[in-house]
Amino acid sequence: MAERVESIRAMEQDTGGVDFLDSARADLRLLTRMIGNSRYTDEIGKRLYTLAAEVCCLLGWMSYDAGLQAAAQKNYTAALRAANTAGDEMLGAHTLCFMATQASNHREQRAAIGLMESATSVSTRVPAAMKSSLAAHQTTVLCKGGDHKKAAQALNRAFAALEQSDSTDRPSYLRWFGESQLRSTEGRFLLATGQASRATDALEKSVTHAAPRDQAVRCGTLALAYHQAGDLDGALDATDRAIKCLGTGIHTQRGVERLQEVSKALASHRSEHRVKEARARITSLAAA
Repeated sequence: MAERVESIRAMEQDTGGVDFLDSARADLRLLTRMIGNSRYTDEIGKRLYTLAAEVCCLLGWMSYDAGLQAAAQKNYTAALRAANTAGDEMLGAHTLCFMATQASNHREQRAAIGLMESATSVSTRVPAAMKSSLAAHQTTVLCKGGDHKKAAQALNRAFAALEQSDSTDRPSYLRWFGESQLRSTEGRFLLATGQASRATDALEKSVTHAAPRDQAVRCGTLALAYHQAGDLDGALDATDRAIKCLGTGIHTQRGVERLQEVSKALASHRSEHRVKEARARITSLAAA
């Protein structure tokens, strides 16, 4: 079962989670039957609940990536309960980070801050990689709330903790987290604080080593950064890269929504042929 979860996690990073929702739901049903109908030791029971929490958290993330917000929230809540039953506070904190990000992106800032406070309460008891992830998510939430000073401090903590981490100090559900993700967080922070030129450098670094699905999303953010920096050619190039990623079988509603933001930003240049073409391609992609 652990190998199945790892397989789904790896595949969803390549093509987006929507294609694997049914597989993850089937795994969760099997785990639920095993928990409810089998005989096992306390140690095996703890592992079963931990796996169930991992699957629920992954289902929450994949639902979020697919634009299924209510399903994402439901699965995150189930993940939190299962992690609590397993006594796995780090997995619970990991789940809370995703819940906080979802709340923040939907302008539920008070809830997002509360969730992050709960998540970071374990920061003194987790390895460096998890400390970095906690600080990175805190950066996102604080930045969305307009507290740029505290967001900058959290971002510095995230980089400092990442330097102290290695490949052996993280559980399987945190293997995706590294410099590429942190550079994306840095880029979004710089963009939000009016430092568009610096944001493009950070985002280019984040795209280079990202998984295919993340490249599709981050290229959209990169296009916004180039546009804000006054580089139309860079914005159009990044837009083209994002569209090409999404045209290779990658399914991510977040990526489509990011490109729709790009189309809106490019409206001021609508008279230019290249911009007309790019916006038409985005419209076609969103309608597919």
